[in-house]
Amino acid sequence: MIQKDQLSEIHQYAIRNIECRVRGLIGRYGITPDDREDLIQQLFLEYLERLGGFDPGRGRYKTFVNCLVRNQVASLVRARKSQLREATMFALPSTSEDDSEEDTGAGGAGEISEDDYRIATGQASRPAAELLCLRIDVDRALESLPPRLREIGNRVVEDGVADLSKALGRSQTRIYQLLWNMRPAFAALGVVPAAGGAR
Repeated sequence: MIQKDQLSEIHQYAIRNIECRVRGLIGRYGITPDDREDLIQQLFLEYLERLGGFDPGRGRYKTFVNCLVRNQVASLVRARKSQLREATMFALPSTSEDDSEEDTGAGGAGEISEDDYRIATGQASRPAAELLCLRIDVDRALESLPPRLREIGNRVVEDGVADLSKALGRSQTRIYQLLWNMRPAFAALGVVPAAGGAR
């Protein structure tokens, strides 16, 4: 277990950030409360490995830590989803005669998939597999951007346009212009919203 009182202030900030994000993962993607400490240690070690990539000329340290932890968690979620998808793809069929009779008849017509439920209740806009593919494409598009635009793209998600414009001392119009400059990278991967918000 990590002894927080022995860490520097910025490392304590990173630990708090990691703990907050791990708390949000419990009960999702097959992650249980028993996994909590292991995940915190894993993410903190990955954070320490990547710490040398900080460039004071590109932004604030806390923003760097926020983006770093967020990206680590996104990678962790992608890996967990991939494991879950593989587990369901190779699940063994039921051998129960009752189950097979229900499957061949009208049974199952009243069942609703988890994706349909999440979309119907407003918890998701698309099926989970499609959202995952979209997230991967967005990450790839961000990685292809020049460092300054990539930072703007990451920070606008965390802070919003208004707060980011204040932090950078730029007008909101200028932030929107910078975001528009990112559009070709997203268009190349087919993730620019079309009319009506479609992919």
